[in-house]
Amino acid sequence: MAGNAYLTRMPIGIVGGITRPRESTVEAVTLDNKKRFLSYGLVGKYDSDKFVPLQEGDTADKVKGILVRPYPITSLTDLAHLGITANQVADNLKRGYICVKATGGNALNAKKGDPVFVRVAGGTEASPIGSFVLKADATAENTPQLPNAEIMGPGEADGRIEIAYNI
Repeated sequence: MAGNAYLTRMPIGIVGGITRPRESTVEAVTLDNKKRFLSYGLVGKYDSDKFVPLQEGDTADKVKGILVRPYPITSLTDLAHLGITANQVADNLKRGYICVKATGGNALNAKKGDPVFVRVAGGTEASPIGSFVLKADATAENTPQLPNAEIMGPGEADGRIEIAYNI
């Protein structure tokens, strides 16, 4: 039987996946189908009782949680392609540990206890607004430190890393 051999450690996880379920508080939320998240594992805010992605110019104090990847699920992109217009129900990590993708900085060099920054302005396709970065941009206002969040240790070469949020 063929398989993978892990020589040093298991992979961190799947982006948006809760890594330590027993220590997590997750809240069911309603998404706004007109304001779609680009992927799981991005921060969000509340807008008219719906959990929506951050927008250009929002501040880190607007962050009210992280969009969790449920299992099983039809992706948000697939639902849009199918023409589903009803607002979906999703999960919002209010407190706990989650695997996210760092779109800036080197996840391999991250250390336990390092700060986590969130992109609130100057988003790109590779680093959208609401994504996590490990090092503030040259324009610090674009990537403020996310309060009550820290890195739990080195991540993967593709940017996946475990963070603690509101612990």
